[in-house]
Amino acid sequence: MGKGRVKAVEKRVLDQKLRGSVNVPSGPVYYPTEEEFKDPLEYIYKIKPEAEVYGICKIVPPKCWKPPFGLDLESVKFPTKTQEIHRLQFRPASCNPKTFQLEYNRFLEEHLGKKLKKKVVFEGDDLDLCKLFNAVKRFGGYDKVIKGKRWGEVYQFMSSGEKISKCAKHVLCQLYKEHLHDFENYHNRMNADAAKGCKRIRRCSELSSSKRRKRNGEGNNPKVENEEGVDQACEQCKSGKHGEVMLLCDSCNKGWHIYCLSPPLKHIPPGNWYCLECLNTDEETFGFVPVMYGNDLDTSVYGSGFPRIGDQRPESVEENIWDEYCGSPWNLNNMPKLKGSMLQAIRHNINGVTVPWLYLGMLFSSFCWHFEDHCFYSVNYLHWGEAKCWYGVPGSAASAFEKVMRKTLPDLFDAQPDLLFQLVTMLSPTVLQENKVPVYTVLQEPGNFVITFPKSFHAGFNFGLNCAEAVNFATADWLPHGGSGAELYRLYRKPAVISHEELLCVVAKGNCYSSEGSIHLKKELLRIYSKEKTWREQLWKSGILRSSPMFLPECSDSVGIEEDPACIICQQFLHLSAIVCNCRPSVFACLEHWKHLCECEPTKLRLVYRYTLAELHGMILEVENSGGCKTQETKNSQRPSSGTKRSVSFNKKEGMQVSQARPAEDWLLRASKVFDDVFSSVEYAILLKEAEQFLWAGSEMDRVRDVAKSLIKAKIWAEAVSDCLSKVECKANNDSQKVHLEFIDELLRVDPVPCFHSGHLKLKDYAEEARKLSEKTDSLLSSCPTITQLELLHSEVSSSPISLRKHENLSKKISSAKMLAERARFYLADTKPPGVELDALSKLKSEILELHVQLPETEDILDLLKKSESARDKCKQVLSGSRSLKNVEELLHEFDSFSINIPELNILRQYHVDTLSWMSRFNDTMVDVREGKDQRKLISDLSSLLQDGASLGIQVEGLPLVEDELKKASCREKAQTVYAARKSLDFIEQLLSEAVVLHIEEEKLFVEISGILSAARCWEERASSILASAAQMYELKDLIRTSVNIDAVLPSLKGIENTISLAETWLQKSEPFLSAASSMASSPCTPLELPVLKDLVSQSKSLNVQLQEPMILETLLLNCERWQCDNHQLLQETEDLLDNAKIDDGLHSTILPKIRDLITRVESAITSGVSLGINLDELPKLQTASLKLGWFCKTISLSSSSPSSEFLVDIGKPSLKQIQQHLNEGQTLKILPEEYYLGKRLVELKDTGLEWVKRARKVVTDSGALALEDVFELISEGENLPVHAEEELQSLRARSMLHCICLKPYNSRSMVSCTQCGEWYHTYCVKLHWRPEAYVCSACCPVAESTPQIDPPRSGDLETPSLNHRRTRTVPTDAAVDDLQWKNRKRIKRIGKRNPQVHILPWFFTVEPK
Repeated sequence: MGKGRVKAVEKRVLDQKLRGSVNVPSGPVYYPTEEEFKDPLEYIYKIKPEAEVYGICKIVPPKCWKPPFGLDLESVKFPTKTQEIHRLQFRPASCNPKTFQLEYNRFLEEHLGKKLKKKVVFEGDDLDLCKLFNAVKRFGGYDKVIKGKRWGEVYQFMSSGEKISKCAKHVLCQLYKEHLHDFENYHNRMNADAAKGCKRIRRCSELSSSKRRKRNGEGNNPKVENEEGVDQACEQCKSGKHGEVMLLCDSCNKGWHIYCLSPPLKHIPPGNWYCLECLNTDEETFGFVPVMYGNDLDTSVYGSGFPRIGDQRPESVEENIWDEYCGSPWNLNNMPKLKGSMLQAIRHNINGVTVPWLYLGMLFSSFCWHFEDHCFYSVNYLHWGEAKCWYGVPGSAASAFEKVMRKTLPDLFDAQPDLLFQLVTMLSPTVLQENKVPVYTVLQEPGNFVITFPKSFHAGFNFGLNCAEAVNFATADWLPHGGSGAELYRLYRKPAVISHEELLCVVAKGNCYSSEGSIHLKKELLRIYSKEKTWREQLWKSGILRSSPMFLPECSDSVGIEEDPACIICQQFLHLSAIVCNCRPSVFACLEHWKHLCECEPTKLRLVYRYTLAELHGMILEVENSGGCKTQETKNSQRPSSGTKRSVSFNKKEGMQVSQARPAEDWLLRASKVFDDVFSSVEYAILLKEAEQFLWAGSEMDRVRDVAKSLIKAKIWAEAVSDCLSKVECKANNDSQKVHLEFIDELLRVDPVPCFHSGHLKLKDYAEEARKLSEKTDSLLSSCPTITQLELLHSEVSSSPISLRKHENLSKKISSAKMLAERARFYLADTKPPGVELDALSKLKSEILELHVQLPETEDILDLLKKSESARDKCKQVLSGSRSLKNVEELLHEFDSFSINIPELNILRQYHVDTLSWMSRFNDTMVDVREGKDQRKLISDLSSLLQDGASLGIQVEGLPLVEDELKKASCREKAQTVYAARKSLDFIEQLLSEAVVLHIEEEKLFVEISGILSAARCWEERASSILASAAQMYELKDLIRTSVNIDAVLPSLKGIENTISLAETWLQKSEPFLSAASSMASSPCTPLELPVLKDLVSQSKSLNVQLQEPMILETLLLNCERWQCDNHQLLQETEDLLDNAKIDDGLHSTILPKIRDLITRVESAITSGVSLGINLDELPKLQTASLKLGWFCKTISLSSSSPSSEFLVDIGKPSLKQIQQHLNEGQTLKILPEEYYLGKRLVELKDTGLEWVKRARKVVTDSGALALEDVFELISEGENLPVHAEEELQSLRARSMLHCICLKPYNSRSMVSCTQCGEWYHTYCVKLHWRPEAYVCSACCPVAESTPQIDPPRSGDLETPSLNHRRTRTVPTDAAVDDLQWKNRKRIKRIGKRNPQVHILPWFFTVEPK
């Protein structure tokens, strides 16, 4: 999958691309040591001063750090996104063509009084005015495009890179001026008048009523209940208030408050306005260069590339390696929660922040300019694949970067002001550098980390297929950046990922920060404290006096993401405080946007807060004290606490505290008077409601908070006293409505009382009466009363106005006593067996004794229990000893009518029943034994009877007899199997031994089996004697026949069968050799192998059968070996003779008879070897030797010019074809002619002949270039060659003949023949424009010399004479030379005679007829 490092060549190319053409400076690269690499956050903090200036850096881990890849990419499936990379910058602003058309048509109608009746055509296609308008806007408008002559760039922007001619540019300019220039001016004027907003407000007022009626008619927009005159609700906050700043989309008619938009607008924009939903419904695709990018893949769903505990470990990774990297701090799954990271305070997993995201990229897949959520740090690790190119802008230049982006892409930012939050836009680093924005690059290779610092913009792309993983982390120095990031979210109305205020509070309370981190934490806490204090004081001044604390989160020691409400306007979490109104209690707003919550009066709004200002300030002091970072800011923010003796009025200063001090002091005076008066619930409620305006404040209001707590405590106590007294005096009959004595005692124990209450003493008297009744109850329950006494006391307690806890106990005791008495009566009345369980009777006794209540049935129950225990003891005694049937029956008879169900007695009864049943079965089975029924069924019955008898609880006498009969039946059943299937002799002998032991050997079945055993032993003795020595085949087969009648497994039978099988198999294999050895049979078609013959002869010696065939094969093998020995010498003679032939040709006359003799002897040996029918190794050698001898003999014949021996035959001069064929035959036999003297001579003859043939063929085709004397000399040389080249001689003789008046030999030009003399003439020499059918030359017809006689042509083409025509001449002789000289003297007047015919023409004269 492309894992590993980038190739050197590719890397060199990448370096050239990155540093050569773009010329972007490189970011820093760090190589930590193994010791430095142990703590990631500490190392990043160490390099931060240097690296943060670049905004981005690369860290190369030590070579020993190589984590295994934990994903199986063959099985994982993941979604991808399509990127059109050429449109990441050069694309039009997101615009719906329908929306543009609507606004453009409205402009034409209202301002020009016309309509666009037909489409605008450019370059043969319809012109998209929407795209053209946006493209011109991108390049600064009509005037700037005209001035910069950029119409070509405008068209390229519209058409994805296509180019047009100069004429087309001019036409495009004229079309824009005609159709869009006025619309552009109108659009610019409307933007210039944006500050006034009059036109838009008027338009809204004119159109709002009609639009709203339309929306109500459709029923698609939410309505606000209980708000008269409101029919259009905001899509964001769902409120219909503030209609004067309600903005309606001119396409979908939906409404938004201008302060609810993202980002918010300060005024109503001029012209037409469209919502983001309508702007982003562009149905057109953006280009033709799409790439796929698997980005932002949740590792909790698709898996992480790093090892994780709980993930399946690949088989190729060792367990200790896997475990090591599971806990590595550089494992991105661990890094966000490391010690020192602020993100460890987050309770839930957040995808992409605390849970890594996986990135699978391809070539050119890109990640656009952005900075991290909340301005976090980010770390990216490249697992494998091709490199990744990064560009980074430091956080210090973030503002300059945004200005350049807005300047370069104004139309995109107009359409989407929050464009940088979308991660969809790229900008060339060159553009940034030209605008003085520092930008740096980093090339990330597999195994490298890339760190981005807070608020640093970064982007990049991939050089090919790769896999990376990234996550965020945040050290303490990030906190100020996180605060600015939270403000950006608030500004652009973007929901935050986490609550920044909650994170600060959790970190401060959890003390999870270092001394260095406390400085940043304290500054950020001071910032939010100051902001919170300012807004709370402004709200108090605005009239929001009501307040209440917020609910506490479930886990206050960690940051959650679902507990805090969010502002309906800016979408931010409201952790510290919020504003809410009773008109919509589920909707909240932040302190900054409280005016947009609803249109209720400020007095109806309520401030809800989680911490008072004093608590927030306490957090700051705690952080300051723990870190030792006290500053002047905290000193100025401190106020005297409530513990001082000075009152609030003594702490007055300028500002808010002065305005709050006087009403707070007045409130305290009124509260102190209330404590001295009789309790009034209304006055207490009024005071507590008025105190809400002070409770959220700082430490200067601690006294107010303390008094308010006292008021709440007194109010709760007084209301409880009143409630108890009212319940006591109303004398409720239902116990659930009565007040408990314990609760009254708790109220009466309060000392001193928080306030004066008139019913306090009366309630104390009622409580005293209730306590006396409780003491009476305790006294009765401590004795052993009767049920009647308990019921009387229960009636008295029930009539009391105060609920006693012992009343319930008394009721339960009466109920239990009645239930036990009922059970006792039932047990005593049940006299029929099996009756009552003994355990139940024992349990009843225990419950009666534990209840301490006198029952009349108690004595009877105890007597019955005593008798039952006596009976159980007797049963246990019988069960523990030897149980006979008689003893058991006597005991059962004694307790036959006993009513208590005793378990031991039930066991004896069951034993007795089982024994009687077994005795019945025993008697029936013994009858079957005597009658001799089916042995198999008898065995089953006896086995079952024996097994059941052994498990009986009572001893029986017939059990040994059953065991004996079972053995006999089993022996008979085994004997019957001897006839069903043959058994071994050992089995039969053992069976007969068992029959003797059981005294059943005289039975007929066993007598017959004894006879079978005797017959088998006799057969075995005979077989053993035969196998001891070689026997005849018929004896072995006779043994096989006699074994059929013996019903037993014979041990020697397998050996007899194997002996016969081996012999028959050997005979079958030997059949071809036996046929070859027979004098009557012909030789086999396929020669037999000699090794097979040897194996058969060897195998015959191990046969234990007397046969004649092995002798025949031994004879055949002996003949083969003799033949091999005889012909070995013959082969040696042949090799010696051929070696002698290599020396000199002078011996050929004496060596030739020896060759002939050897050939005869070799052929005789071959014949005799073939007649054996065996494939002998010497046969191919002899055949090759015969061929070599024949070849050498022929070589002598071809190389001798005349026969010098009676053995040579005169064959004349050999032809080149014969010599070449003979040499090729020698190559087939692997004979090198150069090794033999005569062979060398033969090669020389071939080379001499080929050299002359080459010269002859060249002369034949030279078109008369060579003189005739040289041609004749070449012919003479060819006739004297030692080899024959007749074809070439014929061609040369034809070449020596001259034709036509030009005296040139025959060639391929068009010629005509004289019909009288037969001489050939070139048509162009005799000035003929075509070749006639009949022609008479000037020599044959002198009169017609000037105008030769010709027939009119039959066709317009001049044809070359055909091959047949050319072959009507004879080969020139010596006499022909004189004739040619005569022709040379007389060209015109010559005797007409036919030229001699040429019977043979060479191949190069052949011309295909047209």
